[in-house]
Amino acid sequence: MPPQIASDQGSQPLPKDSDWLLPFLSLLSDRGRRVIDIGCGPGIDAATLGAAGFEVTAFDRAPLQRAREVAPDARFLRATLARSFPFRDGSFDAAVSSLALHYQPWAATRETFAEVRRVLAPGGRLLFRVNATDDVHHGAGEGERLERGFYHTPSPYFSETKRFFDEEMVRAALDGFFEVEQLEHKTIHRYENPKRVWECLARRR
Repeated sequence: MPPQIASDQGSQPLPKDSDWLLPFLSLLSDRGRRVIDIGCGPGIDAATLGAAGFEVTAFDRAPLQRAREVAPDARFLRATLARSFPFRDGSFDAAVSSLALHYQPWAATRETFAEVRRVLAPGGRLLFRVNATDDVHHGAGEGERLERGFYHTPSPYFSETKRFFDEEMVRAALDGFFEVEQLEHKTIHRYENPKRVWECLARRR
């Protein structure tokens, strides 16, 4: 399948944000049902994946009590992206990450994508969403610029650093680790204000 780029013309609010996974479920399961949810947050995606028959392992740096309630059949671990993933090579058939891979410096971002590749079986798919550079309602271009697209913005609630990707940066983050299958610059409706993201499906090299 050749790489694809689509616009978000006609984008409509979703009934619930977890619906973003539905078009991809059959593709994520074509190599098996073992899936890792990276930066799982409140467990919404883990619950959607579990309901679709996946064997879900999920982790986040934040407390996981709510996630365990939302997705009681998933396996949860408290872990951070700043370290190597606590899993063996090839442990999963697919990986999902929604709005969790855009908080680190570039070198660490590349290391994280390398880790995702390591824990996926050959041919396994990664589906993820990250901030786009035009995500003006959610901090794009605000704060102290540390690197290209990477800013320091102190917050009592979230990470103090945040990255915003353009298409070139998405592809560069994946380069050598994954082959892009679908790449879309779109608007999502997870929050009160619309959010601009890159949504990407890629296959492990």
